[in-house]
Amino acid sequence: MRLILAASYLISLATPGLCQTSTTAAEPRLSEQIRLEAFQSHKRGDNYGIASFAISNGTDKPVNSIELTCWVDDDRGHATKVLVWPSPDAIPAHASQQFSNVNIGLIGDSRSACEVTGAQ
Repeated sequence: MRLILAASYLISLATPGLCQTSTTAAEPRLSEQIRLEAFQSHKRGDNYGIASFAISNGTDKPVNSIELTCWVDDDRGHATKVLVWPSPDAIPAHASQQFSNVNIGLIGDSRSACEVTGAQ
């Protein structure tokens, strides 16, 4: 009986070591790889925000479309998804492109902000 208890104890000590996996470096977030830079916005008369910004592609692949999430007054719970497409072609790897006159949704009199949340 003691032998069974001792064996069980030793197995329980060794099991966590067997189940561990090596940790790898975490992948950078998309918003760190594809960055929104020089963001500026202003309000139209109908309370919609119009933005100008640059998208910097830090990946090794071209970017054909970008999804932005835009919000006002730090209220990400009521954010708006905005899709933008580079013109005339994709943003090449490790390059950037300027965007202007992008409708980012209703902003009223509030401060707006956006971040990259998707790309293809």
